[in-house]
Amino acid sequence: MRKFYVAVALSTLLFYLAAYPTALLQQSDNFLYDLYKRIATVVAPSQLGEPATMIVEIDDKSLEALGQWPWPRVLTAKLLEQIGTYKPAAIAADVIFPENDRTSPRELVRFYRDYFGLSVQIGGLPEWLYDNDTLLADTISDLPLLLPLYLKNRWDSNDTACFKDTGYRIDAEGVDTLYTGVGLLCNIPALQRQSRSTGFINAREDRDGIFRRMPLVMRLQHKPVAALAVAMLLTSGRFPAEMRLADSPLGLRTTLGDRTFYTDAHTNVLLRFYPPDTYRRISAVDLLQGRVDPADIRGKYVLVGATAVGLHDRYTVAPDEVLPGIFMHATLIENFFNGDLISQPGVFPPVNMVLSFLSALATLILFRRKRYLSIIFFFGAVTLFYSAAAVTALTQSLYIAPGYFLTPLAVSFIIMALAIAVKGYTQRKQFYEQLSHSHQAALDSMALVAETRDMETGAHIIRTKNYVRLLAMAMARQGSYREILSDTYIEQLFHTAPLHDIGKVGIPDHILKKPGRLTPEEFETMKLHTTYGKEMLDNAINSYRDNEMLRVARNIAYGHHEKWNGSGYPQGLSGEAIPLEARLMALADVYDALISRRYYKEPFSFEETEAIIVEGRGSHFDPQIVDVFLALKEEFRRIAERHQ
Repeated sequence: MRKFYVAVALSTLLFYLAAYPTALLQQSDNFLYDLYKRIATVVAPSQLGEPATMIVEIDDKSLEALGQWPWPRVLTAKLLEQIGTYKPAAIAADVIFPENDRTSPRELVRFYRDYFGLSVQIGGLPEWLYDNDTLLADTISDLPLLLPLYLKNRWDSNDTACFKDTGYRIDAEGVDTLYTGVGLLCNIPALQRQSRSTGFINAREDRDGIFRRMPLVMRLQHKPVAALAVAMLLTSGRFPAEMRLADSPLGLRTTLGDRTFYTDAHTNVLLRFYPPDTYRRISAVDLLQGRVDPADIRGKYVLVGATAVGLHDRYTVAPDEVLPGIFMHATLIENFFNGDLISQPGVFPPVNMVLSFLSALATLILFRRKRYLSIIFFFGAVTLFYSAAAVTALTQSLYIAPGYFLTPLAVSFIIMALAIAVKGYTQRKQFYEQLSHSHQAALDSMALVAETRDMETGAHIIRTKNYVRLLAMAMARQGSYREILSDTYIEQLFHTAPLHDIGKVGIPDHILKKPGRLTPEEFETMKLHTTYGKEMLDNAINSYRDNEMLRVARNIAYGHHEKWNGSGYPQGLSGEAIPLEARLMALADVYDALISRRYYKEPFSFEETEAIIVEGRGSHFDPQIVDVFLALKEEFRRIAERHQ
């Protein structure tokens, strides 16, 4: 057993080494995060202050009023200019303009000339309205506007043309675990160069399709770049335009302004989303038409982005909640100011895995000592402890990754329980097999005692039990006696057939071993061996209730001298009133007696024996059993010859 538990311990160690890190483990941790976050939200709701952000929505209402998206950039310029008049802290457009505006009058003239050979003139416009991109670039230059980037894994030769100085500094010296892009998707250079700063908008859902986290910093080739929302904070003038990243035992220590928190190695933070109606938002068309209180924008971080359903910029943030992408950036800023940004120090997953492994070993020790109640208590206690710790930590904006403790512990617990159950089953099976063998040996010994007194040999026992099994199996294949001839019944028949003459131990030797024909009185005494056998086996049945094998043995011992026509003994039963096992034994016993040498006769030939059996069809023997015997007579001969 010691080797078994050592093997289980090593298997558990291999399981933990293989499980970390895997997507399945991450998924289970995400599931627990969603669960505990909901509990934490109920236990300690966020204390929301005055919103720091304003979302300017390119919504269905604006599209209906202003036409399809993208709008002519002259309109976008007007929208941004209008926002700028309200003195926001920073503006960010969650929109990339990677190509020139084809709706510019100058671009329209060029289009008709190049593709249709037409000389189209557009007159009556002031010169500054002929190029929408130049107009938008001029507008941007006067605003605290940030334009986004999207970092790609593929590099194009003109990718760096649109990149400009970010206007902030990120100290990530020695941190080599940031997500890295080698190429860019960005705005046309004329626009990008006029923006105050820039930030990336890369973000994606977890494997289960739910958006939970986003990185704060990525690296473009060798230069660190902030997320768009972080870039707004860094360039708003309210904080030093510097962010510091440093490895630490707790994970990646991130300092922004006066806030320091820990993230995983990729600077991912978990967002705490608020109910949609708690975000400040205004439709773009309302803003363009002046239907806005300037105080709602003054000093705010204004985010311009699509919320119209048809623009497909939406993320699932919970199983029953979907938000437009612009809300991701707004949530990061609101979380930052409300202290709700959830840190996930990278140290927790590996530490939890180690603690989980040690707990699994403790569980294994309890298994070995058969302290099953202690196991249940231990497992319940650590689950409750970790759950309470996770909820408490979340109320303090810290996620301790309990999935890396609880999930592998639960899986290892199941594996251990199964392994130990299989081991126990195997041991119990071996025990019952040994017990069954001992039982069979005892039955054979009892039979031998009876047969030895009758001057017969152990070969008779072997032959007769093989005959009855052969007959029973053939009848089962024919579909006869379906309710009786189960595999278990045939096995019991095989093992109990040797007890058919056990009652002979009660017959006096001068009758049992008489070398001649018995007198009528002696024969009446001899017939009592069936009753003696029944009484012996009834005593055993009374001592071991519900023992089907003993009941089969009793029927054989008591009924194997009954005859089909009712002329047998001891009860004179006839037909199917005689138990099936007794009818089978009757033929097998007579067959073996005829072909065997006895002190009072010479053996009959197989042909003579078979003729006698056939002659007894319907009188001595069950006709159906005789028919089956005739089909198997060659098998009977082989059994007789094999066990002489």
